[in-house]
Amino acid sequence: MPNILVVIDPDESEHSALNRIKEIPPTADVNYTVVLYLSPASVMAKKASASVISALEETKAAWLHDLVAPLLAVGYRINVEVVTFTRLYEEIIKSAEKISAHMIFKPLRQHGVLKRAFYTSTDRKLIRLCPTPLLLVSDQGQIHGKPIVAAIDISDRDEAHSQLNADVMAQAKVLARVLESEIHMVYAFRPAVVTTVAADPLAYQITRDHYDNEHKMLVALAEQHSIAVDNVCMREGTADEVLFRHAKDSHAGVIVLGTVARSGASGLFIGNTAEAVLETTETDVLVVKAAGFQTPT
Repeated sequence: MPNILVVIDPDESEHSALNRIKEIPPTADVNYTVVLYLSPASVMAKKASASVISALEETKAAWLHDLVAPLLAVGYRINVEVVTFTRLYEEIIKSAEKISAHMIFKPLRQHGVLKRAFYTSTDRKLIRLCPTPLLLVSDQGQIHGKPIVAAIDISDRDEAHSQLNADVMAQAKVLARVLESEIHMVYAFRPAVVTTVAADPLAYQITRDHYDNEHKMLVALAEQHSIAVDNVCMREGTADEVLFRHAKDSHAGVIVLGTVARSGASGLFIGNTAEAVLETTETDVLVVKAAGFQTPT
């Protein structure tokens, strides 16, 4: 039986992650754990007594029960919990491990360019460190019936990337069944590096041959997953730009992408595709880790 962890932001009025539950039928065989995370500042952890903190947590738990009551009334199976955290991303990962979650629903948080340069958000930490598939929920409203964009990378043909593509497609198919949506397979084409001038016929032919070869591979992969050719998109550009354009043009509901969770100086100053998509998207984003990923937290 699938288990889904739903993260509640107390500052939200619409509770976007909780609303995503409504797009899954209450008759579905799914267990939900809805968690409100309280920061130490909100419970005055350094000054308040254990009894005061406990009383506050009980008050928040009662509020949480009231919040999910309409969903319980129509048949959803929901447990609620209040957790005090030091590092939010670590507590979310621990909660997911505790219930053996198959997916996490969390509200998407976007930041300005200057803030991104000096501050690593909880979402970015989860993208890098959370082993559980992570659905970052936008404020776009309902996504039922909207296309699912599956981000595919065929530029690297090793076994690890092939498996990551397969994992992305597996998660996209799960969403497509639940949301009664079609899948669009999207690939950002990067031309072969050519050191000659652009007008050189040889340079053009090298790039054209490269494009045709990768397009054939993409179509073959689509056929393996029963994706119609009309729903296969291959555009030149960076992955985040291509995904943003296609999602916008197709009025997509979710972008599904895999990540190798790059970290260190490379991840901080360049950022991987998932993080770049996160800051520009107008859709939900489902982040899938490579098989065998072990969180260092």
